[in-house]
Amino acid sequence: MHLNRQIDSSGRVYSKHLIHAGPYDSLKDVSLKILQNSVSTVPIIHSASQEGSFPQLLYLASLSGILKCICRYFRHCAGSLPILEQPICSIPLGTWVPKIGEPNGRPFAMLRPNASLGAALSLLSQANVSSIPIVNDNDSLLDVYSRSDIIALAKDKAYAQIHLDEISIHQALQLGQNANSSNALYNGQRCQMCLRTDSLHKVMERLANPGVRRLLIVEAGSKRVEGVISLSDVFRFLLGGIA
Repeated sequence: MHLNRQIDSSGRVYSKHLIHAGPYDSLKDVSLKILQNSVSTVPIIHSASQEGSFPQLLYLASLSGILKCICRYFRHCAGSLPILEQPICSIPLGTWVPKIGEPNGRPFAMLRPNASLGAALSLLSQANVSSIPIVNDNDSLLDVYSRSDIIALAKDKAYAQIHLDEISIHQALQLGQNANSSNALYNGQRCQMCLRTDSLHKVMERLANPGVRRLLIVEAGSKRVEGVISLSDVFRFLLGGIA
């Protein structure tokens, strides 16, 4: 199955394959298609057997929807899979802030609220992440700056009126909140959190909620950022790293 013809940088015409799955594909196969092709959803398409008829779109599959199915299955029998009751700090899951003196620890992207918007955009690109925790001098969580915040400013055409290196992240977030005061994203909880002692099953339940793509791991009480777990992290762990 192909999308409309595309033109590459050399002016050559080619057909681009549509990433899709069938109604009888396993949840594992659909999850792998999402992860390996770096897409947020995969259309589930029923291919008609009769000649001359068109394929039928049944629904769109996403990682959160698949995770919800998994959580529903194990909701009353989590004990049958002991790993689900393990605390997340005891399993190789997510990205954690390197400990002092830890060899080869990858830097964990965080910014202060007075950092420039330009610095935030550069870090989002360089670290290849979708959001950055905004923390105080004690690394306690204050807010997050994500790609959706960039879209919010672009939608309101606020970028045309500001200089990226002259406006702070705090000011940029305020602009976005003012422009989207009726948006549930801003009225709801922007920072979705969990604790290192939370079980894998509890984290999965949280990530299965619509719109939640990552959980920031914080220290109880101080809210000091310790790491982050994303939807894709959970699926790569469940799939044994084959994605």
